[in-house]
Amino acid sequence: MRHFKKFLPVLFAIALIAVAVIWFIQDDLEHIEDTNGPDDFSLQVITDENIQNLDFGALNVGTSTSLLSDTVTYSSECFTGVYEVFTENIITNRYEITVHHASVEQGNFKMVLCVDDEIVHEFTLNELSQTFVLENVNGTVSLRIAGESADFQFDYYVY
Repeated sequence: MRHFKKFLPVLFAIALIAVAVIWFIQDDLEHIEDTNGPDDFSLQVITDENIQNLDFGALNVGTSTSLLSDTVTYSSECFTGVYEVFTENIITNRYEITVHHASVEQGNFKMVLCVDDEIVHEFTLNELSQTFVLENVNGTVSLRIAGESADFQFDYYVY
């Protein structure tokens, strides 16, 4: 009986690892095909509710940061899912975010600004530059993207 008590934590750890591995294998996110054509970037499967709740995984997101201008660039050649680009808890009179070069080459894509998990602004795609201003903010501000096999690129900075 004493030997069994020594091996019980080891057996529990092995069982926990096995369950985690099976869960990760079963829960693989797959790319969502673009079914609405090359000129329509609207989401077909992912909803605003998925974006607000962040209840969808994400595949293939890349990022880089410019040390000179504090600009962050995000891009992908086949992005599927919902991804929170940044989140920040703030209390301020004025908060600005500027998005440059929000280009989508194919797939379906949406970029939104949320305050406390509510969508307050949707950025226009394939625009050279756009700035959105929030007044008297007290809460969590986040930039979120959603895509279905989307090829995209954009830069942003906050001030």
